[in-house]
Amino acid sequence: MVTSTSLIEVRYAETDQMGVVHHSHYPVFFEQGRTRYFQEHLKPYQEFEKDGLLAPVTSYRVELKGRLAYGDTLRLETFAMKFRGLRVTMGYRGFNNDELVVEGESAHALTDSNLKALHPRHLPDSYQYLKDRFTALC
Repeated sequence: MVTSTSLIEVRYAETDQMGVVHHSHYPVFFEQGRTRYFQEHLKPYQEFEKDGLLAPVTSYRVELKGRLAYGDTLRLETFAMKFRGLRVTMGYRGFNNDELVVEGESAHALTDSNLKALHPRHLPDSYQYLKDRFTALC
């Protein structure tokens, strides 16, 4: 499995009254990991956007396994899980030191720049590149 690793320092604003990261911040952390993954193993997401290929999130799964607090550093491993035609699933595993604190997934639909489903006969040029790379990485 090919991964990208992001180090994310937890800011005070991301914690709740109990002093732990509020659950609503994990999708933002996942986006940071996904951005790095694209930069390292595909190409910057903006280049896909310029070609008219978007990948909006259709669902998230976040499973909290441990505690992450202000001042901790989340080591987030991001990886490609599935590529099925016009759908992509990314996976995430986050650690505080060596303790697993979060696991998750994000599902994405590949669309055109108007957020319309892509038609198999009218795919942007970058679709084939994305398909080939994800097939090799999954």
